[in-house]
Amino acid sequence: MSITRYFVRRASGLIPILIGILVITFIIARVIPGDPAALYAGPQHSDPETLNRIREMMGLNKPIYEQLIDYIISFFRGDWGFAWHTGHTVMEELAHRFPVTLELSLLSMLFAITVGVSLGVLSAIKHETKVDYLIRGIAFTGIGIPSFWLGLLLIFVLGYSFKLLPLGGLITPTLKPPPRITGLLLLDSLLTGNINTFIDVLTHLIMPVFCLGYGLLAHIIRLVRVSVLEILQEPYISVARAKGLPKRVVLFKHALRNALIPLVSWSGMAFGYLLGGSIAIEYIFGIPGVGSFIYESIIYLDYAPILASVLMMVIIYFIINFIVDILYAILDPRIRLR
Repeated sequence: MSITRYFVRRASGLIPILIGILVITFIIARVIPGDPAALYAGPQHSDPETLNRIREMMGLNKPIYEQLIDYIISFFRGDWGFAWHTGHTVMEELAHRFPVTLELSLLSMLFAITVGVSLGVLSAIKHETKVDYLIRGIAFTGIGIPSFWLGLLLIFVLGYSFKLLPLGGLITPTLKPPPRITGLLLLDSLLTGNINTFIDVLTHLIMPVFCLGYGLLAHIIRLVRVSVLEILQEPYISVARAKGLPKRVVLFKHALRNALIPLVSWSGMAFGYLLGGSIAIEYIFGIPGVGSFIYESIIYLDYAPILASVLMMVIIYFIINFIVDILYAILDPRIRLR
């Protein structure tokens, strides 16, 4: 099957999934206790007449099923609603905030893969040695420690106690952000030659990137370690060694490529975890991304941003997994797109 036909078939299957997730998210958002109109009006304007006008303005005076149908139609028309707690459309907010979350997720993924693969391979090479036990201990703690707890610990130790890193935020308030080109602060700083801003943003991202990436790093270490150990037992590896090939060539040219194939398929799910798991980290570190936007929307019972943000992540997750499937088929010729 061609890549185009495969993409069309996968995309056609995404529409009912989107509608299903929209319905479920819509219902969950509506059962959250509280009145959005009362929160928007505030305690000074909580009389019934004012609340009724606000509910009508928000479209909350209609029956639930009508609200759901209207939102589904509007969503597929490109109208993702209005964020009442910010005073901007949801599309404007997501366009401003998504690059922040994307940058955080990409850096976390890069950190996790780089360090995780290196430690996983080293653990497999040093099998049943002190180095192996130490690396496995790192993986064990990474799986067991919640990212939000690790974030609070790092803020207290590195930010508050030793003052080695900024306590939170994305950039020092006294610094002027670079001109917006891509929305990615690090990349925009480099493109505009603002090295000081680049260094400042990078120092602000160290702790959140470590918190998000550490859990993934632990899983990558275990995955790569087991995969490398299995590949090293394969007959073709024994043949390569019998031919007198250097250990480095056997490991990196023959063993590692096949050992990393499971990591490629797993990376799609991992990136989806990063996008969803950034909610707590962005809130703790005060990063104005999609995660903090979802958190604020839940607090203010602002339904449209919650629904739009979740659905946007589902679409991104689909695209990433599609790319991963293509890469998986390229790396392993035995795999065919079905």
